Amino acid sequence: MAFHLFSARKVAKDLAAGGVSPREQAGYLVISFLAWALPFYLYLIPSPVADDPVFLGWMWLLEFFLVVAIFVAGVNHCLRKCRVNPRANFLVDFSCLYSPVAVTTSIVIWGTFHLLTTLPAWMAARAGGKTWGALPWLSSAYAYDVLRLAFYLAAILVIFWRVGVHMERLSALRQSPGPVSG
Repeated sequence: MAFHLFSARKVAKDLAAGGVSPREQAGYLVISFLAWALPFYLYLIPSPVADDPVFLGWMWLLEFFLVVAIFVAGVNHCLRKCRVNPRANFLVDFSCLYSPVAVTTSIVIWGTFHLLTTLPAWMAARAGGKTWGALPWLSSAYAYDVLRLAFYLAAILVIFWRVGVHMERLSALRQSPGPVSG
C-alpha cells in the first residue's frame, strides 16, 4: 500500500482493507510525533511574548489544564468513534489517521495564524513601524498571547474532531459488506 501523508480518507480505506503494514504503522506514528515536534522547533508555533510573570503564569496554567482536558476528551471521543473491535483496532487506527490529519490541520491553522500576525507585523515594519489599530495583537503582547492560545487550542480540537470523523468513517467501511476498494 502507498503511504498517504496528506489524505486521512485514503489511510482509512487502507486500514479497512487491512493493507497498512506494521512498518507503515510505525511510519505514521513517527509522523504523528513529528507533526507536533517540528512546528515547535521551527518556531511555527510561537512561544508567549508577554514579559509579565503573573500573566505568563496564569496563561501557562490555563493552557496546561485546557490542553490536558482537550487531549483526554479528544482521545475518548475518538475511542467512541472506533466501533469495530476497538481493543484490536483503536491504537493502530488512531496513530495512522492522526498523522495526515495533524499535518494538514497544522498547515491550515498555523498558516492562518501567521497570516494574521507575522505577515502584518512584517508589513508594518516595512511601513515604518506603524501598527494597525484593527489588529491589536500587533501592539499588545497580551492580545498576541491570547490569540496564540486560541489558535493552539483550536488546532488540538480540530485535530481530534477530524480524527473522530475519519475513525467513524473507517468503522463504517469495516462494517460494510463486500471488499473495500482503493
